[in-house]
Amino acid sequence: MRRIMHKSLINPNGNWIAAANHLIGDEKALAHAIIISVRGSAPRELGANMLISENQIWNTIGGGSLEFEVMEQARGLIKEIGLKVEGSNRKVLNLALGPDMGQCCGGNVKVLLEILSQSDIKKLAKHSQKLVALEHPLKSGAPTEVLRTDDDKKFRPFLKKESFVLPTAKKLDPLFIYGAGHVGRALVKIIEHTDFDIHWIDIDEKRFPEGSTSTFSKVIALDPALIASHAPSNAYHVIITHSHPLDEAICFALLSKDQFRFCGLIGSKTKNSRFRSRLSKMGIKDEQLKKLTCPIGIDEINSKQPVKVAISIAAQLSIWQETNGIRIG
Repeated sequence: MRRIMHKSLINPNGNWIAAANHLIGDEKALAHAIIISVRGSAPRELGANMLISENQIWNTIGGGSLEFEVMEQARGLIKEIGLKVEGSNRKVLNLALGPDMGQCCGGNVKVLLEILSQSDIKKLAKHSQKLVALEHPLKSGAPTEVLRTDDDKKFRPFLKKESFVLPTAKKLDPLFIYGAGHVGRALVKIIEHTDFDIHWIDIDEKRFPEGSTSTFSKVIALDPALIASHAPSNAYHVIITHSHPLDEAICFALLSKDQFRFCGLIGSKTKNSRFRSRLSKMGIKDEQLKKLTCPIGIDEINSKQPVKVAISIAAQLSIWQETNGIRIG
């Protein structure tokens, strides 16, 4: 009989070691499952990982029968290892995603299960607040650091002959969202667990919703344009404030510096035309103005309902991120 699992609310884009430290609690051990090989169609990509404890999970390797099978085998391995004085603390599962598993993907995945004790997680704690690549042995031993990945390049996990190399967390792209109104709130809810490091900016703290800020950085700024002018060159910017003059100041700061990956402004075609005219008179060149996306969002969604506007913006951001800013279609 499959037990009901309670999913951890820890950010799935966060550091898996920090998540393991949170999840293990008073338990003796937990399992770390990593997809180390993918052939054909599969629900998740190479390097997707999850943590499995007695009552909780963190992240997902694809859900469905695949995930339930891995969870059951993980718990069985925890119990098996707990009864042994010596032996391997890991196992590689070879799983066909066909009718026998109740999935129609048709592919094949290999999943590394590594059992981590309280002491194992304590030893790994030094990596819980940084981005490094760890080498995970396929047979026995503990994960070891092989590479620091704190530059601008995204590190891709890969399989070696006797180990799998995996970063401790995803390399997230900085996303600056200006405005904590209805659209801003809806957008953060939609995009907070994607591959963005969210900086949410407003001039008034009262505009922000109450509750946890574990998935974004809340910034109260009297001059959001100043924040924009100091943003990193690989940042995405979404300008959705309550004020047209504030929108204009942020646009000017970004376009005059001309160092960003994406700059999107909410508004109508009329607002777009007026802003471009005003920014041009302020000294912004035509080549720079071409980099402003307004109205922001995908063309296929025309609704002005805040949540649908947010969905449209999130879709456009995801497309840009997946295509590295190359327009498709």
